Amino acid sequence: VDTLVFDIATLRIRNNMKNVLTSSSTRIVVVWAGSRYTSIILQNAFDSDVLGPHFTWILSSSVSLNSSNETFHQKTIGILTVEPISGNFVHASINTTLLNAAYNIWKQYEPETFPKSGKVDDFALFAFDATWLLIQSLQEFCLKTTNNSSSCISFVNSSFCFDRHFLNSESLFDTINNMTFLGVSGPIQFNRNVTDRIDGSFYYAQNSRNFSNRLSFVPVLKYSNRDGWQEYSKANVIIWSGSSLVPPTGGAKLDGVKLRIGVVHAVPFTMINTVIDEFGQNTTKLIGYIPDLIDLLQKKMKFIPNIELIPLNRTYASLGQLVEDRMYDIIVGDVTITATRRGKIGFSNSIFDDSLRLIIRNSP
Repeated sequence: VDTLVFDIATLRIRNNMKNVLTSSSTRIVVVWAGSRYTSIILQNAFDSDVLGPHFTWILSSSVSLNSSNETFHQKTIGILTVEPISGNFVHASINTTLLNAAYNIWKQYEPETFPKSGKVDDFALFAFDATWLLIQSLQEFCLKTTNNSSSCISFVNSSFCFDRHFLNSESLFDTINNMTFLGVSGPIQFNRNVTDRIDGSFYYAQNSRNFSNRLSFVPVLKYSNRDGWQEYSKANVIIWSGSSLVPPTGGAKLDGVKLRIGVVHAVPFTMINTVIDEFGQNTTKLIGYIPDLIDLLQKKMKFIPNIELIPLNRTYASLGQLVEDRMYDIIVGDVTITATRRGKIGFSNSIFDDSLRLIIRNSP
């Protein structure tokens, strides 16, 4: 798996995004970033021309995709997001009594900040359940350990803040893992061996699509621990990159891609033939097994070839460096595979079986 790092100081991808993505065998890009940085990453991807339709992008947060640039608009159709949600979105049980009590307290003490109930962010509900879990765990832990509640929450003090820790942290951790209750976002239960909920993790996948010349995210899939991934609504099919209904393979495709192809002058693989064109001028044409093979591949794979004859003064030992330095996207020729070359560049399967033999007389 190829990894790209987004630098939040420079607001740029550290490596060359276009080179890394186009040289990868996959065409699926997963972005793990907040919405603010995701928007910048998508703009960088647009500038590098690695959005749709050749790449499928999966985001971890929804962002606004509306832009006055029509090309950007078209290239971001089909983007997917996968985001955690509360249980009520997938018709799972939630603690409505606790949720309404929390809302009432909020409206009582800070009515000016309270949004409509349906507008409360899911991460606020997750934070509430995490806080409620900690409160109940501390209560349970202190009841078990001592009648003096102050001693059960003692801390090891230190002048260095990172060395200051809860005295009975392991025991409290065990108590947390044994707690089970119905929270405002769904069932709450954890285990020492996993980092997510045992039963109560819910997600939905959203899909960007065009509505009245505006891009909007629409839920298309939902996930729960018990049921796995299912359709969110039969009316909402997934629109893939390029506004296609056909799921992409996830692998690299060459349809419409320009390829710089270097060929080696070697009989009978690639030869130079002089012909007279329609204007009566002498022109050179590459003929042989390899030009015919490239022509066949181009018709089947629909790439745009730019075929160049590699200079005759180039040695076979230097051909791999031409690909590594991106002088050519591929080189087609009678090149021997060695361990050193394989460590730097990739080789296809053999396109021509050949052998060298000794010829001797049948009789002395």
